[in-house]
Amino acid sequence: MKHLLISLSALWLLVSLGLSAPAQAQQTSTTQLKSIHLFDMPAGVTEAKLSAVIGELNTVIKRLGYSNAGYTLYKVDGKGADKYRYFFEGNWPNASVYQKIHDDKSFQEADKKLGAVYEKIKAVELYRRLVRVP
Repeated sequence: MKHLLISLSALWLLVSLGLSAPAQAQQTSTTQLKSIHLFDMPAGVTEAKLSAVIGELNTVIKRLGYSNAGYTLYKVDGKGADKYRYFFEGNWPNASVYQKIHDDKSFQEADKKLGAVYEKIKAVELYRRLVRVP
């Protein structure tokens, strides 16, 4: 568990350093809810497939008017971890927006494509839904 926390801290630091100051300020000020999914890529799922489905979901989310919400896929760079080499997160301004997006029919249609892929990931992932600490 300690190794996982260190790996997550390092990953967060790298991601944070990669953001420009304005982008980081916007993300910090608007994101109140996150979902995180740590996993190893299961058999039958590829980066390309998962990335394409996430891209479709993000397109729908932006079409709904929420450019500050959506999913991002990451992977460990190099040999820094033996487990949980992939990570995708959902960023949501608040629980109300999260619910509006997930209740939308166009999002639900796009989410069906993720369903088959995500079922395999759910079997091996570490999932957490997090709220921002004030």
